[in-house]
Amino acid sequence: MEATGIYWYSIYNALSDFYEVNLYNPSQIKGFARVNIRGTKTDKIDAKTIANMLRFGEAPKTSYDNKNRIEMKEYVRFHFRLKSEVINLKRRFLRNVHMIFPGYDQFFSNVFGKTSKAILAQAPTPTDLLEIEEEELFELMKEKSRNHFNRDKTRELREIAKDAITSDFIEKPIIFELEVVLKLIDEMEKQIEETEKRILEIWEKVSDKHYLQTIPGITKLKAAMIWAEIGDVENFSHPDQIVAFAGFDPKVKKSGNKEVISGPNKRGSKVLRCVIGRAVVDARRTNPVIGQYFNKKIREGKHYNTARCAAAKKLIRIIWSVEKNKKPFEIPE
Repeated sequence: MEATGIYWYSIYNALSDFYEVNLYNPSQIKGFARVNIRGTKTDKIDAKTIANMLRFGEAPKTSYDNKNRIEMKEYVRFHFRLKSEVINLKRRFLRNVHMIFPGYDQFFSNVFGKTSKAILAQAPTPTDLLEIEEEELFELMKEKSRNHFNRDKTRELREIAKDAITSDFIEKPIIFELEVVLKLIDEMEKQIEETEKRILEIWEKVSDKHYLQTIPGITKLKAAMIWAEIGDVENFSHPDQIVAFAGFDPKVKKSGNKEVISGPNKRGSKVLRCVIGRAVVDARRTNPVIGQYFNKKIREGKHYNTARCAAAKKLIRIIWSVEKNKKPFEIPE
């Protein structure tokens, strides 16, 4: 059957009690159906297309017997959506801050830190900030930052407020939106923490059978997310299959003697690709194997993103190796 959207879950669950059910990716069915030049698409034609695909090769192996992994995968996908929503909300927040208080986002390294949010709660505009006495503002910044800011930084922020050119005619709706968006960000970040807690609770039940977390750069949370996406490595006969599943394989276009290689393909699990990408950033500092390999690519003149993609493939091969051999990661001498 074809894994169409969310609609295959119930049918798969019902049929798997009696039959061995295999799932095709919708993109596979769509690509194979293009052979038909008529462009007609009906349920009967789709069923016939799947039958014809079976004649050309073995159906992909599918197994959803592991309840822990299915639950974790849902939590991981939800976590990814929440993080994406928070990123979009933060972009909107920064846009609004820049409109009513230009230069404020340049003063703080993290506009969403405790000190910054405390100031914006009391003084969202330059005018509001200048109405606060310098000593009072200093005490506020000192308390929230735990003595990180001194009086010079307080005066610097007031100077930014004096020089700011604001958009007064849309000030009220912008301030209202800032308040709402900030509340949404705070609430969603709490839900992200709760989701991570649930992911780790499931991971604790199965982590003793896996060795992902022994690789420097892969935390328990990242290990859980990677396992939720790829499952058991026995499903992959070669690490390059996981590379392709994550969408890190390059695009190759060849015609005659001309060959163009670009990439990554970005066709596969977006969640897995993002988790591996973040793991590479951490592994550069903590994992000498990944760090040296990344630096080697940079010395060869590769772009940062190209080097990061290459290091991601290297990390996937390490993941496949430790899981396949069921041995913890060891730094080679």
